[in-house]
Order: sequence, then C-alpha cells, then structure tokens
Amino acid sequence: MDTAQEVRGHIEAHDRLIGLFDMQIQEVLPGMARVSMKVGPDHLNAAGICHGGAIFSLADVAFALAVNSMGVMALALEISVNYLRPANEGTILTATAEQVHAGKSTTLFVVKVKDEASQMVAFFKATAFRLQGRSVIQS
Repeated sequence: MDTAQEVRGHIEAHDRLIGLFDMQIQEVLPGMARVSMKVGPDHLNAAGICHGGAIFSLADVAFALAVNSMGVMALALEISVNYLRPANEGTILTATAEQVHAGKSTTLFVVKVKDEASQMVAFFKATAFRLQGRSVIQS
C-alpha cells in the first residue's frame, strides 16, 4: 500500500468528525485530496442553510488528508476561508485540496468547495508546518 493510502486509512479510522458529519473520502494522492458531504438537517444553521462551520470542517478534512498524504505529520499554522454562496439541505458539497507550494518546512494548500453544479461555495487557504521526522502513522 502506498503512503497516501496508508494516511487515508489512518485518518479515516481516527478522525471522528468524518463520520459525525457523514463525509465521504473520494480520493487521496500525494499533495491532493477530495472529500464530499451531503448537506443534511444537522448541518443547517438558524437561517436554514449549511452552517459555515460544517463547510469549514469539510474543507479542513480535505486539507488534513492532502497535507499529510506524504506521511510526514503537518499542522496548520494559518487558515482563511471565504464563503461565496449558500448551500441548501440536500446539496452535495465536494472539497478538493491541492498543494500549491512546498517549502523546506512549510507548505501552502488551497481547497475549493463546490456544489454538484460545480459552483464554488467556499475558498479555503491554509499554511502548514511539517514536523520533519514525525510520521502521521503512529505505530
């Protein structure tokens, strides 16, 4: 099994938010991940649309999978998100995380959250610090 798939299995087994929010991991490759979630009644805010925290969490899970996909543990230093349009109950959201820069110890990722019509719902940018010598997979 390659490293990205080992990391996927580890995170899928230990990140409880994935199951709690009913997220589906679609794909994990080195430096990239795709995760989807159908907006359900428990994802809605008081305005009756998908809560920003649920959208952020979906993007964050995709980011976590992508940034750790090479096997070296990485932790977020900074994250920003722009919410571009609402998502209603029943909408399937897909977050695609991609590495756009890899430095010696820091890395930059963007995550685009889109609905099933490929309209961008949110744009998420994250900088992470890689903990050299520390594996994501704990034995």
